[in-house]
Amino acid sequence: MDVLVCDLGFSSAKWIYNERKGRVVSAFSYNGENLLIGEEALLSSGSSYLKTMEELVRYYPVFVEHCQKVAVTAGDLLLAVGLPYSFWQEQHRPGGAVPSLAKSLTGGAVKEVAIFPQGLGGLRDYLDSLPERPTGNVLGIDIGFNTIIFTLFSPQKKQIIYGKTLNKRGVYQMATSFLLPRIKSLAPSGTFTPVEIAFLIEKGYLQYGFERHDVTKEIHEAGVAYIEHIIRDIQGELQAHVGMHADFDRVLLFGGGAALLKDGFPAKNIEVVILPEPEFANARGFLSLAGGK
Repeated sequence: MDVLVCDLGFSSAKWIYNERKGRVVSAFSYNGENLLIGEEALLSSGSSYLKTMEELVRYYPVFVEHCQKVAVTAGDLLLAVGLPYSFWQEQHRPGGAVPSLAKSLTGGAVKEVAIFPQGLGGLRDYLDSLPERPTGNVLGIDIGFNTIIFTLFSPQKKQIIYGKTLNKRGVYQMATSFLLPRIKSLAPSGTFTPVEIAFLIEKGYLQYGFERHDVTKEIHEAGVAYIEHIIRDIQGELQAHVGMHADFDRVLLFGGGAALLKDGFPAKNIEVVILPEPEFANARGFLSLAGGK
């Protein structure tokens, strides 16, 4: 049975099927009776982004169906998906959102559904790349568009020590609080929609008419400053909840936000690893956890 991975987040859905992969923007709009998904929705008026966990769960089947069509799947499928760690932990119970989502996703070509905590996928992807498991703990930080998921993991015990989803964090907060002040002379209006911010960061420039301004340097500086800020917050969370067991030897950065740090992340006393193609790290890990290649 082939494995289809569909890792839906608040900015995009990342899919992997056999040797192919792609991204679908987490935007949707109604065009009369039809629901438009992805970039097609962005071209229409009144498009919306996923904003809450309830919307994420409600629209998951729609995005999975869309990913199936884009990936051109064939035959029976094992579907692997993910949910933010804190929500997955709270709702992984009878009558909770996790079994309900699995039921709503099962049908047609999808014969089985595996739902994993986002954050764990990136850790699995990294550990798969090593010849042997590290002896020390590893801290994974999944930087999404408006969430950050951190997971303290023990490779030796093969278990999560502590994890949490930080809401209203991520790329959008980084852009509005750390990037826009650096480029305010180039952006006199000072306001951007979430779509415009995502476009600005991905392209690395601002354009007004015939003038184009390269802001890749400012994006990198803002990204480094923001990650340093986030790591301090995470260390406080770990000390409060785990205490003396909150030590780790290396930090893994992945998710769409990690792509902002293409030139690396400066660190003195600890190893910081930015996973390759970081926006697909969770999806690759889910593929491995589901038994795919």
